[in-house]
Amino acid sequence: MKLDANKILKKDTEGLQDFSAMEKESFVDVSLVMERQPIALSFGTYDYKGNSYPVPFGSYGDFSCIVGASKSMKTFLKSALIAGYIGGQAQNYFPDAKGHGTEGKLILDIDTEQSLFHTQKVARRVCEMVGSNYDLYRPYALRDKDAKTRFQFLEWLIMESDYKNDIGLVTVDGSADLLENVNDLETSNAIVQGFMKWTKLANCHLITVLHRNHGSMKPTGHLGSAILKKAETVAFVERKDNAVSVTPEYTRNFPFKEFSFRLNNNFLPEQDETFF
Repeated sequence: MKLDANKILKKDTEGLQDFSAMEKESFVDVSLVMERQPIALSFGTYDYKGNSYPVPFGSYGDFSCIVGASKSMKTFLKSALIAGYIGGQAQNYFPDAKGHGTEGKLILDIDTEQSLFHTQKVARRVCEMVGSNYDLYRPYALRDKDAKTRFQFLEWLIMESDYKNDIGLVTVDGSADLLENVNDLETSNAIVQGFMKWTKLANCHLITVLHRNHGSMKPTGHLGSAILKKAETVAFVERKDNAVSVTPEYTRNFPFKEFSFRLNNNFLPEQDETFF
């Protein structure tokens, strides 16, 4: 059967918006001097021409990802990064983690996997590292919700709630629970598109957590592949005995130095350079 090109073209263009405004908004003027995206969270510093600069872990308007095997202490790293973003006494545990432009900014910490008890335990860990219950830190437990509802709640929380103009950092532990099947290509792409849209329009940074495939360092499914391609920073976590190594496997920025951490006597994560 011969395809009717005119019919296909008509069908594809029906209902399209006027793209003239988008053309102006999306045009990249190469003659402009453009500053980089503001850093949300840095990890360490680097020297350039006699000056010291923070190494970006994540920028406002972008998202990053932590990847590791089950029980590799990914969530402990997430807690440390949140605490570092907030500040307070967190520098005593992770001296290299530092938040930027955080004044008045909310931190939304989403857990999709753990029970209410364990989610609260993780949230209390953040507060203990900071040294107080931080008013702008808001943890949520979504284990009992279905995948579609979790995604819709995130969309509402970031784009429509009373918090929408004051969000600095969002964490999603883990994003695989935002869809029924991590190998669903269409839904995986929609979730990553959501991450890119939310972070740009809300001008926040989002850190998500993913499991890696068994016997491989790559994150799980089509969702993992899509996140790997689009994320600003992908940090790989690997547990070795009592220590955890963190490697900047992929980054669009100057890479932070590989580091490690252990749990101290109070079961709080502490940066530990003696591992290397």
